[in-house]
Order: sequence, then C-alpha cells, then structure tokens
Amino acid sequence: MADMITLYHGSEKVVSELRFGDGNPLNDYGLGFYTSLSFNMVAEWAVPAPNKNGFVNEYEIDVTGLSILYLDEEPFEYWLSILLQNRGGRFNREVIKDIGRFIEKYPFDLSPYDLICGHRADDAYFSFVRDFCLNILSIENLKKAMYLGDLGQQYCLMSKKAFNATRFINPTEVLAKHYHGSRKSRDDRARDDYWNMPSKREGTLLLDIIGR
Repeated sequence: MADMITLYHGSEKVVSELRFGDGNPLNDYGLGFYTSLSFNMVAEWAVPAPNKNGFVNEYEIDVTGLSILYLDEEPFEYWLSILLQNRGGRFNREVIKDIGRFIEKYPFDLSPYDLICGHRADDAYFSFVRDFCLNILSIENLKKAMYLGDLGQQYCLMSKKAFNATRFINPTEVLAKHYHGSRKSRDDRARDDYWNMPSKREGTLLLDIIGR
C-alpha cells in the first residue's frame, strides 16, 4: 500500500472535522470512522432515503507508521467474532449464550490497530449473520454470502493516531436519484441471491463449532 491513500465517507452532511471518540459504538468494528476506497460505494451509503441527497467526503491518510489489520488475512471466524461483539442483535437467551461461546472460542483484540480493513455487514448482510447464529446457515455458506452484491471492503479509523494522520480534502454532493436506486438494487440482489442459495445448512453450523 502507498504511504498516502484516498478514503471516502458517505454522509447526509459534510464531515470536514474528524473528532476521535465520536460515532456509534455498535458499528461493525466498534467505535471508529468508517470509510471506503470506492467513491461510488460510499455515494450509495450517503443516500439511505430516496428523496434526500447526501455527500461523499474525501480524505487523504498517511498510513506511514500505522498498524493496519486486514481482516481478510485472518481466519473468517475472527471477523465474525468481532462483528458479533459489536453489532449484537436481538436473540433469545439460549442463542445469546451460544454466541458468547463462539466469541470466547475466537477472541480478538483490536486495541493494537490504528486502521482496520474488512467486510461490511450492513442491511441484508447482517441478516445472513443472524441466520448463522440461528443455525439456519453454515459458516461456509456465510462466507460466500458476504460477497453477494459486491459490497467491497471498508476501512475504519480506530485510533487517535489514525485520526491525526487523516486530512479532509473536499465534499462532493451526490444525488439520491442517481445513487439510492443502485443502493437498493445491490441490497435486493444480495437478498435474492441468498434466497436462491442451495443447501444453506450444508457444512459447519454454529452448534458444530461450539459443541452441542
């Protein structure tokens, strides 16, 4: 990776000042600032409503000396464990206990890392994770499902060091009429492809991993 890279963040507003510690702790990797290398992908994130425009905020980050975690280079189970620790979800007591046992089996400490790159689990994609937790979907098929719709990778700034290494460049207004349709189509396509996936339970279920 080059020392300087361009990242994009989609929002309903211009985000020219990054403040470490702001944000939603219930996102995929916890509290951080979520971005992508893809302008078009972020433009879709910026327009969740069909009648409201948004902004793609462009940044430049100097990654020299940053500790970067590429979750695709780790076993898939660790990405899933991190996601379940942060996103949670509404489950009954028994399923929550099973999820806890999975997390205990695959613990992962994110604190040493300044920047994290990995799958994004939005909308339809977290419903696939939910099916895994309910033993409806094997972990092998969950891995395949995370590539449906081609969401790409997200980069999350996690540390004060990463925030300090990031410089705002400029915002670009994006029109909902141009990008909301593609956002919805991507989500619909992922759901349709998942629905048509054969033998969803074939492989290793959550209960196989943690012990029945």
